[in-house]
Amino acid sequence: MNRSAAILLAALSLSGCVATQRDVLDLENQADELKNQVVELKGTVTSMQANQADLLVQFKRLHEDLSSFTETMRQSQDEMRQLSSKIDDLSAGVSSKVAAIGSTLTSQQAKSLDEQRAALAKQEAALSSQLQQGTPTDLFHASEVRLAKKSFDLAAKGFEDYIARFPKGALVDMAIYNLGESYYGLKKWELAGRQYGLYLDKFPKSALTASSRLMYALCLINLKKNVPEARQYLESLIVDFPSSPEAKAAAQHLRKLQARKAAPPGALR
Repeated sequence: MNRSAAILLAALSLSGCVATQRDVLDLENQADELKNQVVELKGTVTSMQANQADLLVQFKRLHEDLSSFTETMRQSQDEMRQLSSKIDDLSAGVSSKVAAIGSTLTSQQAKSLDEQRAALAKQEAALSSQLQQGTPTDLFHASEVRLAKKSFDLAAKGFEDYIARFPKGALVDMAIYNLGESYYGLKKWELAGRQYGLYLDKFPKSALTASSRLMYALCLINLKKNVPEARQYLESLIVDFPSSPEAKAAAQHLRKLQARKAAPPGALR
């Protein structure tokens, strides 16, 4: 073998050795990496096992808590059922007592009403007897009592009887005025107005002149006719009796009439 061939063969052998060493180093590096990965995997598995153990413990606790909660709920439901039963019993008892109280009150009210009716009937019988057997003054005062009690119908009959039986009696002026009051209480505006007008004609300067004017005007207003005449009577009260209560009332009614007059057609009054 010549020298050149020998050198070439040596070079090839050396190249092969270098390549083998690199492969070995690569394999060692890969092996180290695999070892590291294996170590990491072992750590991960260990951590997962620990976490799994913790989860099992937590799950066990959760199960125990859930069991305890379920038992508590069952006890609460039992207590609620017992409470509902007690409430039903109490409601039934209260309803029974309320019904008994209502029955008692109704009975007492009925008894009270019967007693009141009996007392009124007794008083009325006494008044009727007084009217039939008494003097003109008794008749007048009995009618006044009825008017004060707002028994307008009976009062009107009494005053009518007095005026018919004693047209020149000492109390005929008050009987005429009170008859107007009785009719006014019955909302018989026209009859009431006639009595007030009659009173003003017969007793124009009496103590009840201002009141008679006011009531006569109110009768006209309630009748919804002769409103201008009613306004004149109200205005005369302010002029003739400026400091009287009737004048004050007249001013108020005049304002109402003015408001009605100023209101547009169809407006509420």
